Amino acid sequence: MIFMHPTAFLLFAILFLACSGAGSESQLADPSQSSFEATTPFGEPIKKILGITEDGKFDMMKWNLILDRDPKNSTPTTFKLNYEYGIPKQGTRGFMDGSKKVELTGNWKFEKGIATKRAATVITLIIPNSTLSISFLQADENILHLLDDNKQLLVGSAAWSYTLNRKDPIHENKFIPVPILTSKISTNTDTIGIFEGRTPCNRDLTAINDILLDGCQVVKCQLILLQDVQTHSPSSFILRTIYVGKGDNIYNITGKWKMMKRAANDPTAIIYRLTPDFNKSNAQFLLLKGDDNILFFVDNDGRLLVGNSYCSYTLNRKKITR
Repeated sequence: MIFMHPTAFLLFAILFLACSGAGSESQLADPSQSSFEATTPFGEPIKKILGITEDGKFDMMKWNLILDRDPKNSTPTTFKLNYEYGIPKQGTRGFMDGSKKVELTGNWKFEKGIATKRAATVITLIIPNSTLSISFLQADENILHLLDDNKQLLVGSAAWSYTLNRKDPIHENKFIPVPILTSKISTNTDTIGIFEGRTPCNRDLTAINDILLDGCQVVKCQLILLQDVQTHSPSSFILRTIYVGKGDNIYNITGKWKMMKRAANDPTAIIYRLTPDFNKSNAQFLLLKGDDNILFFVDNDGRLLVGNSYCSYTLNRKKITR
């Protein structure tokens, strides 16, 4: 989650950020290969997608996905997917004894369309001699999000999302969010949604509550979006955060939010711009609407932020809407 000064909103372009910091090594990445990683929930949706029939009270899954391309023309070629699932080991980011490891290989391809957006880019893994296929929304070159059999974005939990993050983020197309002149919401309740998730720590996110970055492990977030029930327009928000490693205090921020749209490569995409009422840095921040259930944190130009192997810059609707 990256915050910005309002006067800089339409003026500056910033580089893609990763939790570990995208540095010069990202410029040395092999263009014929990309690697993604994540920690996600484990449950019935995952078991169905991967054809896992084993019973067990597994809660967590780790992913490592490598996509290869033809170095001559960048067309998709092969993939290697390693995943591990089991019971989280308390106080660590690993598993207790008894976790299961699987490796899958095959070919992959680009497709078009998810349930809510026909033009969306989808990456599908094809496993030889199997009826299984695994598909991801390609939100951009650095972010993949797992899809179910109906091409809907899988909704995670307050702990983990189904977002895979590129290990060596690349810096490509930018775009500038612009206001939507008429932004109406088709619901009669005052609460548009409650979204939860854990994000990496970064300086802007900690600074908004005067928290020192040193010692921060992850940030637990809960975002409540509200509307004016008379006009059906965005009104206010409540953002609750806990900085793991910095105490158990819950920090509450309130403010106003607006709906924006992309002005470049995807004019149909919706951006939420949130402006806190009171903060020393006079900051604002942006979220990209994946669908009604998923929000991705973005930078000043509306570009997706890249998480790490443990958590993503993604929020999941607390109660799923289909």
